This record gives sequence, structure tokens and C-alpha cells, in this order.
Amino acid sequence: MNPSEKTPVKFTPQAFADINAKSDVKINIALSVYFVVGIVLAFFYDTYLIAIGVGTLCLASYYGTKLLLPHSPLYRYVLAVVVGVFSAQYIYQMHGMFEMHFMFFVGSALLITYQNWRLQIPLLVFIVLHHGIFAYLQFTGMKDVYFTQLEFMDLETFLFHATIATLILYINALWGYSLGKRTRNTAAVAEQLGDQLKHIGRNIAFADEISKGNLNTQYVVTENDDELGKSLLKMQHNIVQATERERADKYITQGVASIGEILRRHADNVEILSNELISDLTRYTQSNQGCMFLREEDENGEPYLKITAAYAYDRRKFMEGRVEIGDSLVGQCFLEKQIIMLTQVPKDYVKITSGLGLATPSCVIIIPLLANEEVTGVLEFASFTNYTEGQVEFFKKASEAIAISLLSVKTTERIKSLLTDSQQREEEMRAQEEEMRQNMEELSATQEEMRRNSIEMESRVDAINNSGIAAIEFELDGTILTANNTFLKLMGYTLEEIQGKHHRIFVDKEYAQTTEYRKFWELLGAGIPQPGEYERVKKNGAKIYINGSYSIITDQNGNATKILKLATDITEAKVQMQMVSQQEEEMRRRATELENRIQAIADCGIASIEFALDGTIIDANVPFLEMMGYALHEIQGKHHRIFVKPEYTMTDAYRKFWNDLRQGIAQPGEYERVSKKGEEVLLRGSYSVIRDHKQNPLRILKMATMVTNKEVGSYQ
Repeated sequence: MNPSEKTPVKFTPQAFADINAKSDVKINIALSVYFVVGIVLAFFYDTYLIAIGVGTLCLASYYGTKLLLPHSPLYRYVLAVVVGVFSAQYIYQMHGMFEMHFMFFVGSALLITYQNWRLQIPLLVFIVLHHGIFAYLQFTGMKDVYFTQLEFMDLETFLFHATIATLILYINALWGYSLGKRTRNTAAVAEQLGDQLKHIGRNIAFADEISKGNLNTQYVVTENDDELGKSLLKMQHNIVQATERERADKYITQGVASIGEILRRHADNVEILSNELISDLTRYTQSNQGCMFLREEDENGEPYLKITAAYAYDRRKFMEGRVEIGDSLVGQCFLEKQIIMLTQVPKDYVKITSGLGLATPSCVIIIPLLANEEVTGVLEFASFTNYTEGQVEFFKKASEAIAISLLSVKTTERIKSLLTDSQQREEEMRAQEEEMRQNMEELSATQEEMRRNSIEMESRVDAINNSGIAAIEFELDGTILTANNTFLKLMGYTLEEIQGKHHRIFVDKEYAQTTEYRKFWELLGAGIPQPGEYERVKKNGAKIYINGSYSIITDQNGNATKILKLATDITEAKVQMQMVSQQEEEMRRRATELENRIQAIADCGIASIEFALDGTIIDANVPFLEMMGYALHEIQGKHHRIFVKPEYTMTDAYRKFWNDLRQGIAQPGEYERVSKKGEEVLLRGSYSVIRDHKQNPLRILKMATMVTNKEVGSYQ
């Protein structure tokens, strides 16, 4: 048991007095070190006046406050500012050296020894004021102000710097708080444990009595903080309750098991079952009298409660009686489905409402036999002593088991009765079945055919709607009846906008006045379908091309009743076909022209060769092969570097040459190449870029002529 979890933590001044005294000794050493470090740092930039003056002032502030107010914690808050001043002094002495800023964190760590998180607040305030003021003064140009050796610190860096410093001080404050809390808790625990040692002897004696089984041993807690004594009392109470609960559970379990055995042995005979149950329940609950009422129905189908068994004074009673539903306490219990228990029984209760005899009991309990929200009967018991909670709980459990069993028996009997009735009716129906069978077969065949046709038709309609085919229905005169979503979306209308209007809203106004359009509807009215491709007009006036058929829907006599149009949008395909035709014609013209040009180039002796973008050779014409001394199969698939000197392939110029080509930059000029025999060949021409339809580089085409010796001499 942890006392600090049960009682409030008491403030213990002595514990913190010891901690403060030890911390003061450490701080005396630390302040001496601070002063000496200031003297040492003065050697670097000749800041003896600052080291001695500021250091002496800091020591005087701390020790003066401690001397004047020895019992006040003020000197510790002055110490928090003093360590901050020393850190600022070091920063100034070292002309803003960044590492000196860490002295603030050293001072913050020293303050933790006091285990007082509030000491971090004055230091944090001093750091914020020092950093803010000196950073502002230095970066606004004031001389002899040293905050940092950086030429400039932007606001974001400064805020980041300040945030980290605040976080470190927060962690140190949290550490101090945690240590202080632990000190207080430890002192409180020690104090409480001392108090509890006073009572431990009595508690041990009490625990020994409980361990011996003397659960009724009396024990009084003399002190409010005797947590162990309270726990032992609570343990005693819990053990007593657990013992009583165990005894009650055992009582209920054994009783229900006995009832279950009776239910299994006599489930097929309600009379024997009732007598055995009421006898066993009366004896087991030490009742003086008991009675069982079961639900029955008279010749008019009205329900009532019938006495099926009674037991009193250890003897079985042979009684007959009837209780109406709602009459007396038994009838009320049946209706309310709740246990009724009387502890003050009227003297004339038995004579008026009970069939238990003439003796007047002290306590009467009436229990409904309830299962699945259905009441199958009522149990009534009487005793000269009040029933305990365990006995009442046993009555509940036993009544549930009995109700379920009785319900099962009644259900079985009802099933047997229904089975007998069904067998009789089955014989009567067999004669009718044969007569109806033939009629049903014919009717079934007809219905099956109609169902199949209906399903097939519905499936076709669903398939059309789900396939994306536009569908619309018309009267024979062209009046629109309905349309599916695909058609409406295709034409840009809603169903309300077109329903009841004529088909002519989908065609050009001039075409709607022509003889051809009138003849189109005359043929449809005559029952002649009209398949084909049609030009129609959408709601926004745009033209659209559709491919489909205007089909005829007929009635059972074959007469045309409606017109169904099924169509698909071929506008895009139509436009694309026109564009493709134009492009094919243009490509044929360009191909012919290109072939003629290539042939002309070959005829005039110009050498040409094609490369992939990485320099791999794809093809070359005869003039190029003859010029370089190769056959086509000797160079196909190889790299361009076979035509240049090996040392040139390793140069940046050669790599840049191919990088520029891959970027789509043509390379015209005169180039020195090497033939198959190793002879130098001077070529004049151009490496041109062949692009695809998106203008991306696809291949490299080189066209060149050999520079003759005469031309070389002229060039030189």
C-alpha cells in the first residue's frame, strides 16, 4: 500500500530545509567558479573591469540578500538572476562567442538542485530580455555591444534560438518539479509509515483472527489514517460477503440441479411432474405450503389457471380449483409477469384467495412461470418465516427452468395435435390435388411462358439501358413518349422538355419541311422500319450523327402501336473518318514526295546514314557505304564511334556532340572521320534531327559529301 495514494501529501519544511542547505553549499562553490572564470576570460579581451565589477556585484547581491533575509526564499530567486548575469558577462567578455550562450543552460542546471521549478522563471525572463535587447542593439549598429559574432541574425533564427533556450529551461523546470514532488511524497510516506507502525500490532492480531476463520471478530479503527486497519476491515467485510454469496450460489445451483433432474425424468407427464416439482420446491425452500397453477383453456377458448399440485406440512394435498386470469394475487401475478411477495399476510388471506389450507402464513411468495415472455403458470408458496434473498433468487431460477420445460412439453403436445390434424386434412386434400394437378400444370406452363417472355423482355430493356445505347419511343405520328438517360444526355434534354413534343425538334428546321421527312414518317406509320445513319440536332444547336434503327412495336394482333428508336453516337467516328481520309491523302502525297527526294539524293551521290538517338547505326545508303568502305551488315547495330578516332570518343566535345543531337539540335559542318581501312575521310554535311508527330526527337539523319583533295587544298 502506498500511503501517498490514500492521503493528501503534506508539506514537510524540514525535508526541503536539508535540500536547500546542501544546495547552498554547492552554489557557494559554483559562484566561486563563476567569479574565477570571469577573471580568466578577462585575459582574452582585457575585460578585467567587467569581470571584477560585475562579478563582485553579483556576489554582493546574492550574499547580501541571503544575509539580510536568511529565512526567506528570495535569495534563491536572486541567485537565478545572478547566474544569468554571469552568463551575459561571459558573452560580453568573449565578444559574443556563440559557445558562451550555453552558460545560461549551466546556470539553469545548477538551479535544479533546489528542486523548485519556479527558480527557472527569473532566469528565463532575464535570458529573453538580454537576448532581445542586446540583439537589437548590436544589429542596429551600436558599437561595443556584443551579443553574437554573427554579422546578422534574422528574426526566424532569433526565434528558433529563443525557442530552444525556452525548451531547455522548461525541461529543467520540469525536472526540478519532479524532484520536488518526489521529495514531498517520500517525506509524506515516511511520516505516514511512522504513524502506521503504532497500529501494526493490533492489525496483525486482527489479521490472525481472520486467517483462523473468525470472520465475526470485532475490530475498531482508532485513527483515521490507519489505512491498514481500514483495509483489514474492508477485507473482513468482503470475505463475509463472498462467503454468503458462495453459500447462496451453492444453494441455488444445487436446487436448480435437483429441479432439472425432475424435469428430465417426468417431462412426458404433466401431473406427475407438477407433484414432484411442488414437493421438492416446498421442502428445499423450507416452506410450509406450496401450490402450482398451470394455464388451461375451457371449451370456449378462455384461459384460466388450474391447480395441478399442492403440498403442505410435508404431505401432498389433493386439491382441485380454478383461478380466473386477473383474479386474486395469483391471477394478477399471471398478468403482471412479476414476483409478488407478502410479508404481512391478512388473517383471512388463505380462506379468501388461497387453496393452501387454513393456516395463516407469515410470508407468501407468488412466482410466474415465465419463458420467452410467455407465462405458462404460477407457483405459490407460504412460510412462517420470511424468505431470504437467496431463496427468492432460487425461486426465479427454478421458475425459469420449469417454464421452459413446460413450454417445451406444451409445444410438443401442440405439434402432435397439429400433426394429427394435418394428416386428416392431407387425406382430404389428396382428392382435390389430383383434380387440380392437371389444371395447375396447364396454368403453370402458361405462366412459365409468360414469365419467361416478360423476363426476357425486361432483360432486353435493361441491357439496352445499361449498354449505353440511346433509346426513345414515339407514337405513330412522331409524338415523343419517353426516352432513356443515355438518349437524354446525348441530346442535352431532360425528359420533361421533350415528352409530348414531335420528333422534328431533333432535325434541322428546313429538313423538317421536306417531302423526304414526311415520307420517312409515313413509312414508319405503315410499319416499315427505318435503319441507317442520320444527322440530328442537339438542344444547343450542335449537329450530331447517329447510327441505329427506327423499329416498330406491335400488339398481340400484329398491329403497329409505337415506334422504338435505338441508336449510338457516331459523331466522333464520323469526324475522325473525315480527318483520317484527309490525313491519309496528305501522307500519301508527302510519302511520294519524300521517296522522290531520297531517290534524288541517292542518284546525285550524297551519302546518308541514320542513327538512333544514342548513336546506334540503323541504316545507310550505298554512297555512304562505298565512301567509308563498309558493307551494311558490318555497321548496322554498332555505334557511330567506329567512324572516329578512339581518342576523340573520350573527349567532352564528342559527348556534347551527341547530347546536343539528343536534345534536337542539328550539327552541320565538316567532320574528319575514319574509314574501314583506317584512312582519314573529310566529310561536309549535317546531322539532322528526325522528329515524331509530337515534335520529339526520334532519329538522327546524317547527309554528307566527301571533301576532295582539291577542296581541301582550297580550304587550307
